This record gives sequence, structure tokens and C-alpha cells, in this order.
Amino acid sequence: MDFQPTQSQQMTRRAVQEFVHKEVAPISQEPDKTAEFPLAMYRQALALEVLDITLPEALGGIGDDFLSFAIALEEFASGSAALAHSIAATEAVVYLLSRYGSNRQQQQYLRPLRAGEMFAGAVIWDPDAGSDPTGRLHAFPDGDGHRLSGTLPHVPLAPAAGLAIVFAMGVNDRISAFIVEKQMPGLTAAGPQEFMGMRGFPFGRLTFRDVFVSSDHRLGSTESGSKISDELLMRGETAVGAIAVGLSRAALEAAVKHSKARIQFGKPLAALQATQNKIADMAAAIQSARLLVYDAAFSLGQGKPPARQTAMAKLIASEMAVGVCREAVQIHGGYGYVKDYPVERLYRDALFSQLYPTVNEVQRKAVAQLTYRRIR
Repeated sequence: MDFQPTQSQQMTRRAVQEFVHKEVAPISQEPDKTAEFPLAMYRQALALEVLDITLPEALGGIGDDFLSFAIALEEFASGSAALAHSIAATEAVVYLLSRYGSNRQQQQYLRPLRAGEMFAGAVIWDPDAGSDPTGRLHAFPDGDGHRLSGTLPHVPLAPAAGLAIVFAMGVNDRISAFIVEKQMPGLTAAGPQEFMGMRGFPFGRLTFRDVFVSSDHRLGSTESGSKISDELLMRGETAVGAIAVGLSRAALEAAVKHSKARIQFGKPLAALQATQNKIADMAAAIQSARLLVYDAAFSLGQGKPPARQTAMAKLIASEMAVGVCREAVQIHGGYGYVKDYPVERLYRDALFSQLYPTVNEVQRKAVAQLTYRRIR
């Protein structure tokens, strides 16, 4: 792997950094205070063509690799992790449509998604089902399609989304992927749900009551659902890792600035060895996690199935984010527990990365199993 960023990646990083500095940072606390999806901010971000980064040129995209997108996510997350997660959720749908969608599906959905006229989420998290993407949704054959019944309790962007990609268990325990639209008869959406953190990244409940989905709305073949969900999970893990790195950078920056300004025992906190040790450990942990995330993102961009790398990247980056944000709160002292200071929000947002798209216990199990297979 070449650790020297390409010219395109450098341009992407600079463009997002400038956007975050001018448009996101001044109002970064607002989505958390209002618990509302930052629609205007999201559409401004899409103007940077971030959803086009990995989209093939044949479909009007830039055709760059997933590492370039991970770099963009890291920068967005340094200003707003909720915004970064919203972009990642939509990009996942754009990717699946570009890779597995029919010509009709691509023509119908890609343009409005890329323009911010439509929102979409893909289900890769159900706390009651572990890493099972189907959760409690079942598909029953019916003529030229299927009928879906069940409930998906936590669907990203569901309150605002016009469509979602869901996975359902069919006959012979085969998993199939479907594109569902909000207006389909029998489909109801509820939310947004009240979360502890990541309050600008809304989740909702989708309830399916005998919802008919024609074959035109099936994504891929009836037997490709498992493959699609595996790809979605690996991209989701890597995206969450990149966002965790960006969020942690924001916490480190806040801690450094506070330690320089805060006077304790007649000198700045930054002059104390104990504070310097914390800052050093935080900076080293962030860089270590970043390299692991970049390795996973690079492997994804090469078309490899790096399940072990993506699971490790998400596991280590999310654990790192919680630890770094906790130390940032400690450096702030009592101020770190006050909502007026960003580290309070960053700490709550960091906890989300340990749970999404799957809990870290699932990541540990996956890493252990894949490691045992490698060493015989």
C-alpha cells in the first residue's frame, strides 16, 4: 500500500476541510440540540460531489476508490459525525445500486439521491438480531414478486428517507435484498427515535404488513442477498471507523486548545506532564486507528473481501474514539460535562460507533474466527 495520498485524495481532503471550517464548524452543535436531520448542511455537502467519489464514470461519477471516500468521511466527521454518518448511509445505497441495480433502478434512483432530492438508508443494524441483516423481516413469494412482513426497528434516515434497501429471509433461508419506497401500501415509518447521541442522524422504525414488492424492486438475484449484505457490512464498518477517527480528531483539538488556555497551579494545563502524557497517547491512538482504517478502505477499493481488516478497523477505531473522547472530557475537568463544550457531545457520539453497524462484541467474534482460519 502506498501511503502517499494521490492528488485527487489531497484535493478531496482540502475541499471538505474548507467546507467543514466555513459551513459546519460554526453550527456543529445545532443538530444535537434540535435532534433534527441537518438537511441544509447535508445538501451543501452533496454539492461537493461526495456521493460521486466511488460511483463509476459510466454512471456519471468520479470512479475513485473507497479510500478517497473514507478520507472525505474523516474530514466531515471532524465537524459533524452526524453529517458524516448521513452521507455514508446514502453512499452505501448509491454503491449498491451502481453494483447490483438494474438499468431501470439506476436511472430512477441515482440522480435524485446524488442531488439530495431523495434520502435513503440501508439496513445493517438490528440490536435484537446481532449481525443478521434480515432482523425480523420475511419475504413470501407472490406471483411476480414477494410480500414482506415484519418489523425493522432501527433504520438509518428512515424518518426522512424516500426509499430503503432492506434484507428479508425467504424460502430455504435465502436472504434477498429489496428496494422499498415509503409510499408502498402496507409500509409505515415511525420516528425519529430519541438517541443518547448522534442526534442529527435520525433512525426510525419500518413496519411491513403484507407489503407487495415486485421483481423490479428486488436488488440483485434472489440468492445474492447474503453477498450484498456482506459487502454492505464491510463498507459500513470501514465508514464508521473513518468517522470515529474524524470525531476523535475534533476531541483532541478541543483538548489541546483547552489545555493551553486553562490555568491551573499558576501555569497552563498544557505545561503539566500529566496533561502532555494524555495528549501524546490520544494523538498516537488516533494515528494508529487511522492507518488501520485506511488499510481496510484501500483493500475495499481493490475489490478484495477484507472482512478481517474491516472488522478490526471498526473495532479499534471505535474503541479508540471512546477512549480519546473520555480523556478529552477529563482534560476539560468539570467543563467537559457541560453541554456548552463540544467534548460532551463528542463523547456521546463516540459511543454510537461501538454499536453501529454492529456491536463491538460481534466485531471481536468475527476477528477471532477469521484469525483462527488464517493460522492453522
